[in-house]
Amino acid sequence: MSSLHAPIKAEEQPLKQVFSNNYLFIIPRFQRPFSWRRDNFEKLFVDIYESMKESGEQGGYFLGSMVLWNKEENVYNVIDGQQRLASLAILMAVLRDFIEDEKFKRILHEAIFQEEDPVRRIPEVERLRPWDELRDYFKKYIYTENGTKLFLEDIKRGKIKFKDEDDPVYRLKEAVETYYNLIEEIIPADRREEELKAFSQYLFNNVYVVLIKTASFGSAIRLFNVLNTRGLPLSSIDIIKAVNLEAIDDPKVREKFADQWIELEGEIGRGEFESLLSYIRMIYAKEKARRSLHEEFDKLYDNRVIEKGENFFKLVESYADIYKSKVLSPEVSTRVKEKANRYTVLIDIMRKHIPFSEWIPPLLAFYNKFHDDELLVDFLIKLEKKVFIEWAAGFSVTERITSFSRIIRLIDESNDPEDVIERMLTYRPSRARERGRFIDYTNTNELENIIISVLDNDHFYKLKGGKMAKYVLLRLDMEIWDLENVIPQYTGTITVEHILPRSPPPNSEWVRKFDEETRAKWVDKLGNLVLLSGSKNSRAGNYDFERKKRVYFSKKWTPFLITQELQKYEDWNIETLRERHNNLICRSKEIYLNF
Repeated sequence: MSSLHAPIKAEEQPLKQVFSNNYLFIIPRFQRPFSWRRDNFEKLFVDIYESMKESGEQGGYFLGSMVLWNKEENVYNVIDGQQRLASLAILMAVLRDFIEDEKFKRILHEAIFQEEDPVRRIPEVERLRPWDELRDYFKKYIYTENGTKLFLEDIKRGKIKFKDEDDPVYRLKEAVETYYNLIEEIIPADRREEELKAFSQYLFNNVYVVLIKTASFGSAIRLFNVLNTRGLPLSSIDIIKAVNLEAIDDPKVREKFADQWIELEGEIGRGEFESLLSYIRMIYAKEKARRSLHEEFDKLYDNRVIEKGENFFKLVESYADIYKSKVLSPEVSTRVKEKANRYTVLIDIMRKHIPFSEWIPPLLAFYNKFHDDELLVDFLIKLEKKVFIEWAAGFSVTERITSFSRIIRLIDESNDPEDVIERMLTYRPSRARERGRFIDYTNTNELENIIISVLDNDHFYKLKGGKMAKYVLLRLDMEIWDLENVIPQYTGTITVEHILPRSPPPNSEWVRKFDEETRAKWVDKLGNLVLLSGSKNSRAGNYDFERKKRVYFSKKWTPFLITQELQKYEDWNIETLRERHNNLICRSKEIYLNF
């Protein structure tokens, strides 16, 4: 049989079958490396755990499909699904090392690793053969009993090294740490043993995947491409549209809203339109999504939170108008021009440079209810403080959703917009079941410690994937402008440049002024960083300070006032660096500690 006509077989199977002697999974070398992040691991664990709590042993949880190339008997190359399989194997290893019951420990261990049996001449078998760069780590820490505990200990001792946050070893660290933290946070110690045993049973018996198998590599690749090609399968927004059009009886009305939907998609873009729908879902659900977007909306229809049909389309249209005018092309009408300009610039910086968007739903909800431009600016200014502080505090996606949903609840409960603004940082709903971190915004010391822990960090340049450094510098730059008369345009390529270079030439003034230890401590600190355009960044890299300034200011005007401030320094040494660093921290505290 030719590869073009290789048979394809799809089977829905529980994980107890997937992690059994029926399968040996191999991750081919051409696959992308282990790249799931904390949010992915958290979603995997929390969704399965909450499914167990909600539905019990009669329920089930579907993990999607996986595409396999059946190379030989019981041996499968993973074409699609390697991130999930690896994450499940790590989760089972963590459960094994948490649970004390020896029978459970043995079963969990055997699910991911078959020990050698020399008597029966059975070789050791890794149920999942991982990427080459993780092979030794899986062998020592995942496929060895108590290995995940040893892994965390070796991390603390500095025995395990990784280049950066994209290193697969760092991803393995994130996976193990996330599962440990979730177990300790969610499950009380006195119930942990029995709860984890029940979770293990649910994981094996009630969590399913569809295994799509083919004997041809070419067929597997084509199948993978078909399943993942954009636009071939119906997306969530297509399904949401179809369900709501179906609920409208009048053909002319149905046609009107179908045209309106298409027009909105074209106007703001399909990606932004899907984001808008997810924001609307959060406004009305006030919790983390656990299913696909269209399934989440089905829950809202069933619970009579949102009405299907004509009213749904009107709801989307009203929020789309707000989204376009207050977020995508932000403008407000205020008595003071400085206030309007502040809103426009701040929204622009937040949208482009904060790597999450859970803060947008409360903004939309506030304006949808109160329609007050003056107070919307006040709301945003306070919201941005909350966004930054909780970003600095390391809130996870679940914690951010919980935190911003509190504000949406406050908006729902209050008929006074000024009351919302007054209470938005300290409000806690009277709901005993609500969990999640809560920052005491009345405690200045707590807030200052959070801010300083980030802004005074020796590795500030690298924090949050380098995104925080750019955001803080832009935010500080914004405060220097005369916003009454000028709207700074933060467009084009913006880069963060080191004044003291990271790798100075051996005989340069930088090496004479800064010894190696001082350079290592100060080079990535806030005080050593400036904003530049991309073109200038490449030219100025390792120049001495005077030559750098000539490049920075070769034109009479530069878009960044925070960079222009360097003109007042005649020299760049440890004293001037420290002075600027402390000055920028003080300015930041003025922004984020004044409510």
